[in-house]
Amino acid sequence: MEITPEDIAATKPDCLAGAAIEAKGETVGVGKAGMSTAAIAPLGILAGIFIGMGALFMTYVKADQALSFAASSVLGGIVFSLGLICVVVAGAELFTGNMLMTMAALSKKISWGSLAKNWAVVWVFNLIGSLILVGIIFGCGLMATKAGDNTIGNQMVAIASAKINLSPEQIIFRGIMCNLLVCIAVYMGFAGRTVIDKIFTCVFPVMAFVAMGFEHCVANMFFLPMGVLAANAGFGTQLDPALLASVTAGGAAYNIIFATLGNIIGGAIFVGVLYWWAFAKKD
Repeated sequence: MEITPEDIAATKPDCLAGAAIEAKGETVGVGKAGMSTAAIAPLGILAGIFIGMGALFMTYVKADQALSFAASSVLGGIVFSLGLICVVVAGAELFTGNMLMTMAALSKKISWGSLAKNWAVVWVFNLIGSLILVGIIFGCGLMATKAGDNTIGNQMVAIASAKINLSPEQIIFRGIMCNLLVCIAVYMGFAGRTVIDKIFTCVFPVMAFVAMGFEHCVANMFFLPMGVLAANAGFGTQLDPALLASVTAGGAAYNIIFATLGNIIGGAIFVGVLYWWAFAKKD
């Protein structure tokens, strides 16, 4: 029986693999490096809003005191993946995902200067988008919404307090683990050819980092200002007074700075550099 080209095509996998994924990652990095600030601005703002929406969704789940620790952690991680799904499928500029631009820089397809500029501009507009969402949610009055025996406002303060009271080393290492998982999700998304492929690759890595309590700087750009506002609005009084007193703008900045450093290491080095080394490095 004669084998036709269509038969051969039908046996090929639908997704990319190995070196082809890394090559696509470099191509994506070149495109990102060539974007103007005017183009990055709306996409960076949207990414901050998208990740913040996932964070808010998770807050609602975690506020239900009737859930067990395991159920709360897993369900919270699943719903948080909304943010990265929106970024990957709809298209937006997310600081943590852009760590994969390292592959294009190592192959000398973009300059390190253009990489640094992209990261800085995207980080700023992610922050702006997150703060816009904080203002909108504050205006919605959602902090007083009941959830079991708790309120959303109390949960916002509790989340912020837990993050702010970590040591710098804990934040950095949790940031490394977080963005290793986030960048793996984005990297696997390069392999997909359909919307469902991209959605599926987002869910499990994001669920893992949320369930294990790792630190994502862009998510914290929403979590922490929201917690500060909630504390100033009178929520979180059930916390230890010393912990409640730490929920300040300075405490929020402290966490975000160290989480950013950890996210750079986890994404740029543990995913970008290692995959480039495996598939693109020339002897």
